[in-house]
Parts: sequence; structure tokens; C-alpha cells
Amino acid sequence: MTDKPFSDRQKAFVREYLLSGNASDAYRKAGYSAKDANVAGPRLLANVRIQEAIAKKQAKRFDKLDIQADELIARYYEIATADASNLTQLHVGACRHCYGRDFKYQWRTEREWMEEVSQSADRKKPAPDCDGGFGYRRTAAANVDCPECEGLGIPYTVFADTRLLSDQDRALFRGVKQTQFGIEYKMADQSHALDQLAEAIHLFKKRDEGQASLLAEAWAQITARGSKAPIRRDKPAGDKP
Repeated sequence: MTDKPFSDRQKAFVREYLLSGNASDAYRKAGYSAKDANVAGPRLLANVRIQEAIAKKQAKRFDKLDIQADELIARYYEIATADASNLTQLHVGACRHCYGRDFKYQWRTEREWMEEVSQSADRKKPAPDCDGGFGYRRTAAANVDCPECEGLGIPYTVFADTRLLSDQDRALFRGVKQTQFGIEYKMADQSHALDQLAEAIHLFKKRDEGQASLLAEAWAQITARGSKAPIRRDKPAGDKP
């Protein structure tokens, strides 16, 4: 015997239940009487044919989602485990006095000093001397004997050349702009990516239990890395004397 076709309201009930997951609410929105929805809704949901219809619709939904599931999880995984220090780092280098003669102010080049002398004349200020000599390099290690910085050096920021980013670094990168305070790097929220990864794994783990191990691995990489990841590019910006 062929099953009787669903009525329009039964079809609507299945559709509304898939949207809300609430039998009473689906019952009312499907056009049935609202006054007994709290009882009749769950009763209709318990109907074997209704259950089968809902199960088939859910299976089709998951089949569509599964097409993008691996790509979605891989994307969140890339962002969550990306190393932010490949985009920007804080370095500490020598101050201007670390290697100057008698720890006096050291210039990079004679040209730099001459430019400052010229500007001082325009401002009608005393010209700076060059007793500390030339050859300053901020990337040199701080001099532990320096009385000016007490061996602590000066901090500066290192930015990666965005043309050379790896695919994973590019997943984390969200843009760069010049502000009045300098260069600002924008990055994806790794905590949010980790949350989304967890949610995606929870959604699909019934279809593939192996995906669940990705979350543990992602968290282990993030917490174990700390600040020890090697920099791939080191090109500090210039500073003013």
C-alpha cells in the first residue's frame, strides 16, 4: 500500500522544524491550531513518516555541507595555527651610544650627520658633534657596558614583506596601512578561528571522527610555540636620530 502523500501543512511542519528545531513552534508556523501546539506539535514530530522526512532532509543538508567541510576546517586550522611572528616581531638592538666612541652618540653615516648639521643651522640651533663616530647599526646587539641604555638596547618592530608570505601566513594576514604612528598590520583573530574550528569539528565529527584530532593538534601548536618561532625575514624600518 502506497503511503498517503504529505499535506501542505505536514510539509510546512517538516520545513519549519528543520529551521527552528522546535516542534511546537513548527506546528504553529505550519498553519495548525496554535492553542494545542505544545501537545500536538511533539505528537506530530513523533510520527514515523514525519521523522523519516526530517531525517532525509537533514541527510541532504549534511551532504551539501560535507562538500565544503574539509575546506572549511582546513581554512580555520591554517589561521589558528599560523605563526604571527612571521608577519611582525619585536626586536631589541643597540642604542645610538652602545658603540659610539666613549659611548657618545653614534651616527650611521657622515651624510646623516651632515644633514642634521644643515637642519640645525636652519633652526638656528647648535650643530651636533660627531665625536661618537659613524657606523651605527640598530640590528647590532646591545652593548652590556653602555651607560645610556644600561645594556638593555632599544626595541623596534620588524615587518614581513607581504609579497613573500606563505599561504598559511597569508591566511592570517588581513591588510596593512600607514597611520600617524607608523605601519599597522591587521591579522585574523586566531582565538575566533580556533572557536570556529572547534564548532566545525563538532558539526562534522559524527561523519568523520578523525577530524576531531585537528583541534588538539592546533591547540598544542599554539601553546607550545610561545615566542621561539624563527623569523624568516628581518628588514627593520629606519629611525630618527
